[in-house]
Amino acid sequence: MLRSISRTPFSMAVSAQKQTAVRALSASAVSNDRARSKAFGAIRSSGNSRDMMDITNLEDFQFDDSSTVGYDRMEAQREVRKYLRITKYELPKLKAFVKPFQAPTNTQILRFRTTTYLGESNHPAGRKVVMTVDTRSLPLTNAELHKFLLLVGSRYNPVNNEIKMSCEKFQDRSQNFKWLSDTLDKLINEAKKEPESVSDVPLDLRHAAKSIKPKVRFPKEWNRPVANKTA
Repeated sequence: MLRSISRTPFSMAVSAQKQTAVRALSASAVSNDRARSKAFGAIRSSGNSRDMMDITNLEDFQFDDSSTVGYDRMEAQREVRKYLRITKYELPKLKAFVKPFQAPTNTQILRFRTTTYLGESNHPAGRKVVMTVDTRSLPLTNAELHKFLLLVGSRYNPVNNEIKMSCEKFQDRSQNFKWLSDTLDKLINEAKKEPESVSDVPLDLRHAAKSIKPKVRFPKEWNRPVANKTA
């Protein structure tokens, strides 16, 4: 059963305004079409029946304006001047934020590395964080350190005794910092649980075989003797 829809005076006024606006737009479109038809008619009456947008119908360049290449060069100069102004007037303001260098303490054992791409704030590699830590600075005994190295696996570099881990699973860089720090804490806590149970398991260092492979040097005793040359 259809329900009757009652219309208030306000809704009727709004509807009338919409209809008036539609009629005005239709009249404007018709007038524009008529003006366009008159323009094409004038071109046809002048004997030039070719397309007015054809590049061959353009007027000859009178060298009274810059070319496209010229405008591109001017735009490049504007950009260079923009950064020169920033260098001269904005960079000196950074002196107010200068802090003296302080060497890391014994408790600051974590090192983080990030990459910032200038001009690309949303670069996919900009959120990646790489963490390195020296295994000799970890608060672990020999047995705990052995289990810790078993847990980290190929992230251990036996040449410089460092652990290297990276994270880019989160969109924000600070979250990747936090994930790496929390993961290291979990590994240390796990390494302290019954470390003697895996003390007989050897470390798998095949991932670093090339870096730890001893260099074969030619014995000096095998060198060919050099004959003394007399003048």
